[in-house]
Amino acid sequence: MVKEMLLIRRKPGMSREDFIKHYEEVHAPLILRMCPYVKKYARNYVQSGVMGEAGFDCITEVWYEDMAGFQALGQLYTAEEGKPIRESEASFLDESSMVVVLVDENVSEASARR
Repeated sequence: MVKEMLLIRRKPGMSREDFIKHYEEVHAPLILRMCPYVKKYARNYVQSGVMGEAGFDCITEVWYEDMAGFQALGQLYTAEEGKPIRESEASFLDESSMVVVLVDENVSEASARR
């Protein structure tokens, strides 16, 4: 499994509510419809003020079966067929501040505590 994480900031001047609405009602369904190689797609919206300003509004997690799936998304994104994804992103994301990384995920279950 390959996991990608994105630190995302909303477009300047956009409200948090409009950002979340577009992400949930427009962009996420678009990604799931156009990208069959995405196995899991989670959006984690940062609660502002809890521990100070994080500098971003959402931590997005995307899982792929393998590196070929991740690369397929990259090819789609840059191709003419990926134009709706790029246009959607341009309408609600501050693309200049986005951070994208591939990670190795290690999970510890609470039941493992003794």
